[in-house]
Amino acid sequence: MHEVIMPKLGLTMESGTIEKWHKKEGDKVKKGDVLFEVMTDKVTIEVESYYKGYLRKILKGEGEEVPVSGVVAYIGEKDEKIPAGKKVEKEEVKPREASRKHEAGRKGDEDKEGTQKGAPEKRIRISPLARRTAGELGIDYRTEKIKGSGSGGRIEKKDIISFSRKKKKGEEKKEIDSKAEIKIKSSSELKGMRKSIAGRMSYSSSSIPHILLNAKANVYLLTELKNRLEKKLLKEFDIKITYTDLILKAAALALRDNPGLNSTYSDGKYIIYEDINVGMAISIRGGLIVPTFFNCDRLKIGDIAKTRIELVEKARKGNITRQDVSGGTFTVTNLGMYGVRSFSPIINPPQAAILAVGEIYTEPSMVGKEIKQQSFMDISVSCDHRIVDGKAGAEFLQGLVKLLEDPSELID
Repeated sequence: MHEVIMPKLGLTMESGTIEKWHKKEGDKVKKGDVLFEVMTDKVTIEVESYYKGYLRKILKGEGEEVPVSGVVAYIGEKDEKIPAGKKVEKEEVKPREASRKHEAGRKGDEDKEGTQKGAPEKRIRISPLARRTAGELGIDYRTEKIKGSGSGGRIEKKDIISFSRKKKKGEEKKEIDSKAEIKIKSSSELKGMRKSIAGRMSYSSSSIPHILLNAKANVYLLTELKNRLEKKLLKEFDIKITYTDLILKAAALALRDNPGLNSTYSDGKYIIYEDINVGMAISIRGGLIVPTFFNCDRLKIGDIAKTRIELVEKARKGNITRQDVSGGTFTVTNLGMYGVRSFSPIINPPQAAILAVGEIYTEPSMVGKEIKQQSFMDISVSCDHRIVDGKAGAEFLQGLVKLLEDPSELID
């Protein structure tokens, strides 16, 4: 009998949500057959079978979140016996005999589980994992009335989580009821891609010390270059380029000269990548994904534009693959088309930096001895301050501004 486990599909993946089963119990399975789809790291990935036989038992259904290496099903021979469930782990909190000492001026010892001094000890059956979860969620399991679902009423992790959710909803309801005339349009739990994004962004914001640097570039020559290339590529190859294509190329070339930002922090090590694989944030229904432009510094503008068109189409049709969103070393996010002038991006882990691009706007500027209307763009870079200091980030921005203001190198 073979265990089918939740695979680790990314460096930061801790769990995955089963989106869809492609096989049902009793189905014959060949090695390489798609068993189920799992949502993690902003993308749905098909999980194939490593074994042949029959799908004897599905342990985790669609919509359930499973930790990495957690067993989701069993594959075996047609009449092979399904393994029995694991025995409940032994209680680590051993019962202690309550004792009282009648020495003059001394009261009974205080119970370590939180019972009152001098009172008989009340044994609380709770698993170590549940106890740790209660501590993380700020729940005092010794005083709260938590119903255990385990053997003999033992409190399990899921009981703590369920109690926490109910308590939170109750508190939210009280808060809402205390305010007059507040109407809620909708309320729903995060799931799928949105839940994955929330987890990754929470991890990035709380675990990675960000340093944000801003710069301003005169992009008058860049707009002229874009207009020339747009006519040429549209006529010769039926490809329409965008400012994003030019920015991706410029960012990749700036990273080539400033490799310290093309990096990651892992297990106490500062790792600088040789390949420059730039990711581009794309908004799709239900969230955001970041497909990768591999070796972007070596690609021509026309190839970048063609790849962008293909990736955007695949993303919006739901055909993006794991390969398309893997291997990124740096990310570019552009909100200029929405009229956003500047913003502070959150790093896309495990990368060490992300570039934010705002809209192109015009304002008066000195050109020689004259004041003329010029085109400008605000750019910002967020860096992992554990490995990238302000000087390195500033030098990257300085190089990028130079490329945007004199974009001739972009078409070499």
